[in-house]
Amino acid sequence: MNFNDLNIYKTIYETKSINKAAKELGYAQSNLTARLKAIEHELNSTLFVRSNQGVAPTDNGDKVYRFAVKALRNWQKLQDTLVIRKTILSSELLVNFLIAKKKFFITDYAVTIKKSNQLESELMQRYYDVVVTFNQFDLPNYRLKQTANLPACFLKGKQEDGSTCPIAINSDLTCPFRKLTLKLCPDKARLLEIDSLETIMQLVKRGEAVALLPQYLIDNDYQKVNDHNFNIPYYCYQYQI
Repeated sequence: MNFNDLNIYKTIYETKSINKAAKELGYAQSNLTARLKAIEHELNSTLFVRSNQGVAPTDNGDKVYRFAVKALRNWQKLQDTLVIRKTILSSELLVNFLIAKKKFFITDYAVTIKKSNQLESELMQRYYDVVVTFNQFDLPNYRLKQTANLPACFLKGKQEDGSTCPIAINSDLTCPFRKLTLKLCPDKARLLEIDSLETIMQLVKRGEAVALLPQYLIDNDYQKVNDHNFNIPYYCYQYQI
């Protein structure tokens, strides 16, 4: 059980309904049901009695509620007294771009990197001060602070013309680079799905593929295939209590 679980439990207890708690927290009802079952399993105790009218706490449920309230209050007090690094959650491409462009200093943040399709599930487990993502989302206490663009273009290896190379795309279905590549490249037989950004970059660097990648990668190992440029939007969210 973590602090996010405690907040979920506290909300279910106070609303007396998993459905109402889900709406208040902005989660799917099935997710809260799963988290509650996990908490009960961890404590080896029934904490609520379910009915058509909602949920009613058991005696053990009352004890867990009092613990959750106290723990969350003490956690907030502790955070208020500590000087700690802010936490940031993002995808690898965006983190590297933000660092390269000096949008933030790495020493000021504790950075967690996840694939685009893993970000929302990660936010179900814990809070982050800042979330930078290619995908918009709507979760409680997170406010959109900035929308910006990451310049991109098709890149190839230094000595290759790229005209006959396969076009590497990320197998992550939520990846915006994949989506735009599919839209721009009608020859699907030329596409090569790869489940790793690092592998895609290595293939391009060795002249074995071309790929739509951020322009900040252009150096002695990567060069543009053509003069076409694209802007990939990204979104910066900040956690607010």
